[in-house]
Amino acid sequence: MLDAAALVRADPSLRPSWAQLLASSVGGRVGGIARLVTLDAVGRALRPSLTARQLRIAPHDPDDPPWCGPGSASWRIHGDNSSLIGGVLALWLQGLHPLALAGVLDHSDFDADPLGRFHRTELFVLVTTYGRGSAAAEACRHVRDDVHPRIVGTAADGRPYAASDPELLDWIHCALLLAVGRSWVLYGHRPDPGRLDDYVAEQARVPIELGDPDPPRTWRQLLDRVEAHRPQLAVDERTAVMDRWLRNPPLPGRLRLAMPVYWALHGAAMAAAPEWALQLWRRPRPRVEPRIIGSALTATAGALFAA
Repeated sequence: MLDAAALVRADPSLRPSWAQLLASSVGGRVGGIARLVTLDAVGRALRPSLTARQLRIAPHDPDDPPWCGPGSASWRIHGDNSSLIGGVLALWLQGLHPLALAGVLDHSDFDADPLGRFHRTELFVLVTTYGRGSAAAEACRHVRDDVHPRIVGTAADGRPYAASDPELLDWIHCALLLAVGRSWVLYGHRPDPGRLDDYVAEQARVPIELGDPDPPRTWRQLLDRVEAHRPQLAVDERTAVMDRWLRNPPLPGRLRLAMPVYWALHGAAMAAAPEWALQLWRRPRPRVEPRIIGSALTATAGALFAA
């Protein structure tokens, strides 16, 4: 059976172009120079919040270690700036499941408070990756016992849904790991595809705590599980609503000034989508330019806000 590195090498959609590699190199140099010369004050101002956001400055209790320790694949991948692109792609992929999407559209305030919902999701991922084990367990307990029981209903096609359904939990988990892993391979800082097996294995504890008894443990198993979910995926009017929202989210106030950067991240996310998802949408693979811009942006941000 092929390991993760061999599977990545065999996937032509995960091969960065020479232009991407050049853009990454140039972006890193630009970010480093900007930090040293003109924007170092910005880097110093933002770096504490970025470091705190990843929870890596919190002292680790040897009696309460994080589920994913320092040096783990999860620390490396979730701490990479490419995870921003992966987050956008994950939402797009997760929304292809009609029952998962119904839970979001019927019970979420994403349209009224897009940043709040994004931050809550981001915090959950970061706590279960970098936080103390007790904090990770409590975060999962809160979602499992307090949040998911309220997310029940009937989809537009008449099927009942519940956020606690192990099948839905499994799809949400698999789509997240697929999106973040693909984005890291394409846009991350010196990605090592061989770590993807470790990444999937480390992240399995989270869905188990949420109620999914048998999540994938390797990249191969993840790809197989995604294939098993694909017959349930569809593009319809509600999917188009999520797609339009992701292309142009209603950011409040001055944050609208950052929309060109977001559009670049969104374009990079779509360029990292697996071939089957683009075929489901009947869309051609985006041109190479979004990937070049995505590589340059993540490299620039990584150098500018380096610890």
